[in-house]
Amino acid sequence: MSDEEGIAIVKCGTSTGPIVMQLHRKWSPKGYDRAVELFRRGFYDNTHFFRVVPKFLVQFGITYSTSQSLKKFANNPIPDDPKLGIEFHEGTISYAGGGDNSRTSQLFISYGDSKSLGTQKWETPIGEIVEGMENVRKFYSYGDMPPWGKGPVQGKIHSGRSYIDDNFPKTDHFMKCTVETGEKPQEEDAQQIVDPIAKETIRKPQRIRAAKSVTSMMREEETGYNGFSIAAVVILVIAIIALIFPRKKEGSKSN
Repeated sequence: MSDEEGIAIVKCGTSTGPIVMQLHRKWSPKGYDRAVELFRRGFYDNTHFFRVVPKFLVQFGITYSTSQSLKKFANNPIPDDPKLGIEFHEGTISYAGGGDNSRTSQLFISYGDSKSLGTQKWETPIGEIVEGMENVRKFYSYGDMPPWGKGPVQGKIHSGRSYIDDNFPKTDHFMKCTVETGEKPQEEDAQQIVDPIAKETIRKPQRIRAAKSVTSMMREEETGYNGFSIAAVVILVIAIIALIFPRKKEGSKSN
C-alpha cells in the first residue's frame, strides 16, 4: 500500500494519555508501508510498551490479536530501506531488529538524542512523536529486558497479555489507534466532510416533497370547496324551480 502524500498521522490512546505519531514514507518506504498497515489493522491496539529504558528508548510491537493472518503478515520480515542520515532525537520512531532485513512489527521511540541509535541497517527512522511526548515519558519502567535488566522477557509475551498483567502490572499500554493518510481519510473526518452534503441532499427532496404535499392538500381543499359550492348552487336552483312550477300548475287549475 502507499498514499499520495506519503505522510500518515497515527493517533493512539495510551494508559498515560494520548499520543500522535507522524510517519514519513520518504524516510523509509518499506518500513512506513508495514507500520501503517499494522496500525490500520489494529495490530498494536491494547499492546504493552514492554521495554521502557529511561533516557534511551521505549519498545513495543508484540500483538495480542487472535488473527492468524495478521500475525503471519506481521512476522514476515521486510527488506531494509536505504539510510538517509536522519538523526535520532527525542520522539524519533524506528524499527527494532536483529540483523539485516529483519524488520517485522517491533518499533521503538527514542527518549532523546542518541549516537548509538541508527548505527544498524534496520534502524531507519520512519516517523516521530508530534504530540503527547510528555505521556511517553510517563511510561513505567521495570528496567531493561534480561540480561540487561529485570523487565519482561519478550518470548513470554507471545503467550498472551496475562504474562505482563500478572507479573508486571504497572506496564503501560496502547488503547486504540487510528490512522489518517492521503489515501484513505479517517472515518470520523470523512463523516464530517460528507455528512453535511449528504444531509443537504437528503433534506432538499424532503422539503420539495413536503411543499408538494402541502400544495396538493391546498388544491384538494380548494377543489372540494369548489365542488361543494357548485353542488349547493345546483340544489338551490332545483329547489327554486320545484317551488315555482307547482304554483303555476295550481294557478291554472283555479282558473
